[in-house]
Amino acid sequence: MKRLFSLIVFIAIVLASLQFWSKQAISFQKEAPEVVIGKYLDAVISSDYQTAKTLVSDQNEDIREWLEFLHFVTRVAPEKLISTIHLAHSLTQHQIMQTDSPGDGTVTIHVESTVPDMEKILEITHSVDEIKSLYENGILPVKQKQGTFILGRENNLWKIKEMEGTSGDSASKIAMDLAEKLLSREEGLKLENEIREYQSKKRSEV
Repeated sequence: MKRLFSLIVFIAIVLASLQFWSKQAISFQKEAPEVVIGKYLDAVISSDYQTAKTLVSDQNEDIREWLEFLHFVTRVAPEKLISTIHLAHSLTQHQIMQTDSPGDGTVTIHVESTVPDMEKILEITHSVDEIKSLYENGILPVKQKQGTFILGRENNLWKIKEMEGTSGDSASKIAMDLAEKLLSREEGLKLENEIREYQSKKRSEV
């Protein structure tokens, strides 16, 4: 009876271990570098900059500060600019083209992005509905950009260490650069002053 009980306990431990390692394997698969990049791009496209920031290395302040800046702008900018940023994001498509492992503990992922050519689009129309119509009719001006993400492991999770070229925030950057075409002079000056105050505050915190 004692041997039977010991056998049952042993089997229970083995099954529990198998279940644990199965969960660990699934968790690791979910956090693969390609999945992290997908989560980052999805987060930026949906303007979830807080989630995007959690996927970036603590050591890369440039990306983290850029995401904080985008989050700030989406809270203070006029609705017409925010609508254009969100639309540009929703019409942006990304495809992972290649993954390299150089052997130094990092993974390099090459991404090709198809982004709305906002400069050309705003020469045609400033209307969000008309931009959507251009997209639905397959005549929306777009352009391809190449981007590179370098990931490393931090606390046993893959994090974005470096980013070059296009990214999930490229469309919003274009839209923000063209804010003067979307906003009135008064709106533009107000936004410019708010951005200047934000940047001045950030510099004083350093």
